[in-house]
Amino acid sequence: MLSPLTKLPTNAKVAVVGSGVAGLMFTYFLGKLRPDVTIHLIESQKRTGGWIKSLDTKDKNNEPVMLEQGPRTLRGVSDGTVLIVDTLKDLNQQSIVQCISANAEANRKFLLDPNDKLAQVPNSPATAIEFLCNPLGKGLITGFLGEPFRRPPSHPGQDESVSSFIKRRFGSDYIGNNILSAVFHGIYGDDIDNMSAKRTVRKLFDLETKYGSIMKGFYNSKSDPNEKHQLSQLLSDYQRAFNKDEAELKGLSTKLHKYPMLGLKGGLEMFPHLVRQSLNKLSNVNLISGEKVIKINQGKEQEGLSVQLSQGKSLTGLNHVRLTPTPARISPMIDNEQLAKEFAKIKANSILLVNFYLPKKDAIARKYHGFGYLCPKSSKNPQGLLGVIFDSVIERSFQPLFQNMDANQKSSSPEQYTKLTAMLGGHYLNHHSSETVPSQELTIRAVKDSLNTHLGISSQDLEDGMWAFTVAEKCLPRFSVGYDAWQASVEQELQKAYKGTVSVGGMGFAKGPGVPDVIADGLQDAIKLA
Repeated sequence: MLSPLTKLPTNAKVAVVGSGVAGLMFTYFLGKLRPDVTIHLIESQKRTGGWIKSLDTKDKNNEPVMLEQGPRTLRGVSDGTVLIVDTLKDLNQQSIVQCISANAEANRKFLLDPNDKLAQVPNSPATAIEFLCNPLGKGLITGFLGEPFRRPPSHPGQDESVSSFIKRRFGSDYIGNNILSAVFHGIYGDDIDNMSAKRTVRKLFDLETKYGSIMKGFYNSKSDPNEKHQLSQLLSDYQRAFNKDEAELKGLSTKLHKYPMLGLKGGLEMFPHLVRQSLNKLSNVNLISGEKVIKINQGKEQEGLSVQLSQGKSLTGLNHVRLTPTPARISPMIDNEQLAKEFAKIKANSILLVNFYLPKKDAIARKYHGFGYLCPKSSKNPQGLLGVIFDSVIERSFQPLFQNMDANQKSSSPEQYTKLTAMLGGHYLNHHSSETVPSQELTIRAVKDSLNTHLGISSQDLEDGMWAFTVAEKCLPRFSVGYDAWQASVEQELQKAYKGTVSVGGMGFAKGPGVPDVIADGLQDAIKLA
């Protein structure tokens, strides 16, 4: 949280709402730091893990297959990823950590161009020239060359949309519509015309504010070469709070920086699954599943907070409540009417996920082997596709991170197979006054059309494969213009209304929307409370 948090008294009672990774890891950190504190972890579903879901199922031949129906990889260059891997080491599960090297096939990325062809994102001089000759490369050279000479804004620090910010700095809509819009489809499922530059491209925004130009900022803010060998402030706090070996933590952080992506053998859901198993062994943690939080009520000061649950039960005498769902889901839980309205203002996008699996054949042309492709605003894209992830390429590119521990670790899946995940929906579902989710049949048909057109996968292969459909309903908060100001105001009002006894975390309040970001956020607040 941006606002300060008061340390918990001895033998305090805490409720944590939501058991996605934000809630699980906040509980894990606080439970370890303060064994005297009783923590009730409340989850409306029977399962934990939130939007991370690795589905173990059977294909058409009744053979086992794992389908990722949420996130599947982690950024290597991230403090939160260091926390994840170090937690797995503490749980003696480091052998499941897998990495993808910078020169692996899965580190190649593609964009869909206006001609429905895939263009590789440059990773060499040859691919850079090829990209510049593609319609997607229009405006890149003039945009970057002219950027240092463009005037800074008349009101520095004032928020604006991402598209407005990029157009100002690079002189046209081309870079935004051809490139950045695709990246935002992949991360947020949202439209750059509506998204906050201050929130979502914060580093670029801050460089302009400080130096008057992004390019000048990059040149003048080059990091100290020795900096990468030092622990960040977050990891230093973690090292002290948990009495970690500083050299070992530095070594792990340095090691992970070498890899653009990490994953877990068995799927990313292995992480929340193992954390839940660990929490089950902590005597001060109580998991309550299948119960919705109806309302958080304030009693008299000496009585503390109470949480009313859906099946008539209540938790009373609480010293602190941690809320990790999206802002709109938090809204009905708040007993302060004005504050509840503020939380309700932040809408969320739903993402449609379609998995395709074809055994015994690699239907992705070798020239397209990579992480997958994203669809920018400039592509035709009548299907409302956000992007496609090439799971089979990713899985074949995985290597064990700790080679000496399991040198022969390999995927149990057959070498020849095709596994894809298509992402649709997001802001494309919001063209009308209310969100409209198409049927499973229509969505899968749209994906078949896309895969046939973009990748040349034959109709026969598409018919022979296995399909799965899931809706991640209202999973991604919409970070609209002015979001940071809204967050600061809401947290301030939350502090006043509940006298510092309620805090918020999760995607809506962390520095970024990724799994590592919400875990880092949970650590910071757990340390403050401990």
